[in-house]
Amino acid sequence: MKFTARCDHCYKTLYYLQVLSEHFYNRSNKLTFMNKPFFLTFLLTAFFLVGKTTYAQTNQYRLVIDMVSADTSDHAAILRQIRNLWRELPGTQVQIVMHGQALTMVRSDKAVMADRITALQKEGVVFSVCRNTMRRYKLTEKDFIPAATFVPAAIAELVKKQQEGWSYIKAGH
Repeated sequence: MKFTARCDHCYKTLYYLQVLSEHFYNRSNKLTFMNKPFFLTFLLTAFFLVGKTTYAQTNQYRLVIDMVSADTSDHAAILRQIRNLWRELPGTQVQIVMHGQALTMVRSDKAVMADRITALQKEGVVFSVCRNTMRRYKLTEKDFIPAATFVPAAIAELVKKQQEGWSYIKAGH
């Protein structure tokens, strides 16, 4: 019986499966009656575990954060939490959607953590600013740090992301 691996991580497991399968076959290349139930149970369990490992390795986590606070301690907390998230779930996609008073987080004249925001942006975090809020405060794209991106309406962006299966958290108070 020959097995083929679906990914590099599976070769060692499949090697042991092949060795075990050869052990349970007799010389006429048929499973012996006494070992057949054990072998089938073992084989199904092994494939379940290999499939579970492959799923965990390919699962892509996505988080959208609803930022509404102008409080810099809230800003610092969410930036720290992104790093914590990546320690536990590396590669998680993150988007922060800012509206209302939270625009201070990425405003050129008020962004006290611009360096940390730029570093996270370079690592893939998307910092989205609500254009509706920009109009309300009479702001333009030039008023924001280069790491900022823009969406027409924060509420619509949050709804779309959740519809696409993104996890949602609200940051701030």
